[in-house]
Amino acid sequence: MLEPEAVLGCDVCAALVRQREAARSVGDKSTVIDRNIELRRHPHAKAVRA
Repeated sequence: MLEPEAVLGCDVCAALVRQREAARSVGDKSTVIDRNIELRRHPHAKAVRA
């Protein structure tokens, strides 16, 4: 499964990606997984249907 990506312009997503990469750099796989879960669950406004 591919890792989730940050939504363009979302500061929370960007912070989660930075934290994930920092965890990966020190071999902390548990935190990498946790940040991926948070990214998948992080809400974003849905487009309003007319």
